[in-house]
Amino acid sequence: MRPLPQMRKTNSAMRKILSATSAFALAFVLLAAGAWTLGCGGGGAGSVAPPPPPPPSITITMTPQAGTVLLGETLNFSATVSGTSDTAVVWSVDGITGGSVQAGTVSADGVYMAPTDLPSGGTVQVTATSHANTTKSATATITVSSDIALSLSVNAASVELGATRSFLATVSSKGKPDSSIHWSVNGTSCPNSCGSVDASGNYTAPQIAPGSATVNLIATSVADPSKQSSAVVTITSHFTLQLSAPANVDVGASSVLTATLTAVPGSNPNQQVSWSLQGTGCSGVSCGTLAINSSVQAAGTIPSPSTATYTAPNTPPQPNSVLVTVIALADQTKRAQANITIEPGGGSIAISPPSATLAAHHRITLTAALSGTSNSTISWSVNGIAGGNSTAGQICVTGFNPCAPYSSGTATQVDYVAPGAIPAPNPVTISASSAADSTLSASAPITVLNHVVVNVLPNTTTVAPLAVQVFTAAIQGSANQNVIWQITGSGCAQAGSCGGINSSGIYTAPAVAPTPNALQVIAVSQDDQTQWGTSNLTISKAPNILALHPASLYAGGSNGFTLRVDGSGFVGSSSNPSSTLLLGGAPRITNCFSGNSCSAPINGADVAQAGNVSISIKNPDGTLSNVVQLVVVAPNTSDDVITLTSASPAATGKDIVVVEPTTAGVDSDADELDIDVAAIGTFAVSNNTCSLAGNPISLLRPSSGASVADICLFSQAGFDTSMSYTVSGPGDISVISKQPAGLGIIHLTLQVPATAAPGERTLFIQNSNLDRTAASGVLRIE
Repeated sequence: MRPLPQMRKTNSAMRKILSATSAFALAFVLLAAGAWTLGCGGGGAGSVAPPPPPPPSITITMTPQAGTVLLGETLNFSATVSGTSDTAVVWSVDGITGGSVQAGTVSADGVYMAPTDLPSGGTVQVTATSHANTTKSATATITVSSDIALSLSVNAASVELGATRSFLATVSSKGKPDSSIHWSVNGTSCPNSCGSVDASGNYTAPQIAPGSATVNLIATSVADPSKQSSAVVTITSHFTLQLSAPANVDVGASSVLTATLTAVPGSNPNQQVSWSLQGTGCSGVSCGTLAINSSVQAAGTIPSPSTATYTAPNTPPQPNSVLVTVIALADQTKRAQANITIEPGGGSIAISPPSATLAAHHRITLTAALSGTSNSTISWSVNGIAGGNSTAGQICVTGFNPCAPYSSGTATQVDYVAPGAIPAPNPVTISASSAADSTLSASAPITVLNHVVVNVLPNTTTVAPLAVQVFTAAIQGSANQNVIWQITGSGCAQAGSCGGINSSGIYTAPAVAPTPNALQVIAVSQDDQTQWGTSNLTISKAPNILALHPASLYAGGSNGFTLRVDGSGFVGSSSNPSSTLLLGGAPRITNCFSGNSCSAPINGADVAQAGNVSISIKNPDGTLSNVVQLVVVAPNTSDDVITLTSASPAATGKDIVVVEPTTAGVDSDADELDIDVAAIGTFAVSNNTCSLAGNPISLLRPSSGASVADICLFSQAGFDTSMSYTVSGPGDISVISKQPAGLGIIHLTLQVPATAAPGERTLFIQNSNLDRTAASGVLRIE
């Protein structure tokens, strides 16, 4: 009830104000009446003064009022404000002050920059609004246009089953559009059987031949989806399928059959095959049984070679032969067959390997396995000739050179030596039969080549400077697979100008492409150095990014940093113009130290959100490098402590994410990072001196209450107060003060309570870019 007197006072004051106001109004009326009387008096010449004119209306004139601008380009606007002394305007695009990434941006000076991707509808509204009166504005309609043209590196290509082929799409424009490409495939066999293409344009053919062998590979501009370019891809199938089976199997006996699918180098067809058994004189189990060996199954497929065990029936069918067929799932037009004769005897014989390819004058060891008979004598022949001859090749005692002829005996291993010229027929047939029972026999076909053949893979490739490419060599006709690697080219006069290749076939490209940039990689057979294989190698002259420094960082850092890009084909800043670093397709102020290294500043806003940021280099001639992703990782919200002991020295199920410090882009190789602890010691407050010494530093707990301890840290690049400093543990040790001590030294004051847990502690340091380091075990609480 206390407010009532205050209200009475207020009401009294209001009555006084109203009384005064009424008196003023009455006086005003009387004066006005007097003025009217004077103006209308007899003979008076006076008249009533007109009211003052209204204030001038604010108007805005904007030029131009319409325009067309290419993606990524700029258009200048001006606005003239009349009717007020405040002529300032606020610029906006589609109602958003300053614009947006989607609609384009406008500066405070009225410079509109179009987006790099076409906006919805293709037009935007640029508006100038009076600062003095926000209801007054002028608007211009801007058409954002695209002159993008897309071209593919090839318009038609053949790709073997399961193989990968890289396609390159080039974006041409007079503007500065987003250079990103969306890749897709279509065709009558899509989406399940036409292969796939990744975000970089690498097309992988399906592992199984589709009903339609052609697909369309489509490159679509992200900036202007109406702009596309396509290539016709033909999916080919050139693998071979072979079936190795015995010619004869005794009744009730079993034999292992082998189906081998040999893929074209670089391809990866589905390896699975289907088996079937049939005979004209039998059906079902009367033909025997065929069991696929499931022990070789992996991931739902049967890898090549695939094996099956055939078990003959106890009674031979009439006629006494069966047909085994294997069909490749990858291409069901590819099949192999073998006729097996079912013998009434009880023995069997087999040759290993079941087939081979051999160069002239080369030899291979063959092994015969004889079972089911007590007589172990084996007869060997070549094309029906006992022991062979110089025309078809010879059977020799194993390991004897020159050949010691052999045709019959108990030896289970022999050498076959190929003739000096290709025989007829070719391949030759090596047969091994039991001397006691000629019906027990086995044969192996051997193909004879004029000389060893060296194949180099990949047979054609393009690599960037400083890139690494692995080459492999496969030698047909010899057991010796060793080769001598060489690099040759007309631009290789100076040592190292064409790169180098080691004895394992690992090639490292030079820093600068030679002229001409076409080379050959040569693999010379060590077995026969007159024979070699080649691969065509091109060193790209286009810009190429090999590494980013840093390549990853945490999102949300408040400070910017310098991003360094290492690679090749860049144009140094000593040239004018030079290469430009593009971040998300947008150019940045770039400093290229050389043709192999460029850097540009990255703002905190560029990496504020987690995700990938595309980085590329654009040369003055418009050529673009490959796109490399700068990985921006969301910082962890809490720390996890992994406790390891001598009894439990390992921890599982821990996903550890590690990013690079952003300072890696600005520090020289000789300097430490700005949060790396080079030394630690104690700080004397009495004379402001830091004594850097060994660690750990002992911190004594008081008997009660809390005490303080002063320490100092040193880094070659310097610590400062903007960084955070924390001590591991349950939060009992706190940093209550941090002060610079000069020369890159920071003075920290720690509060140590009497209840602090004893033991060694780690000091954590984090800068404003969220780069973090730890000085493990540098403090000991005692």
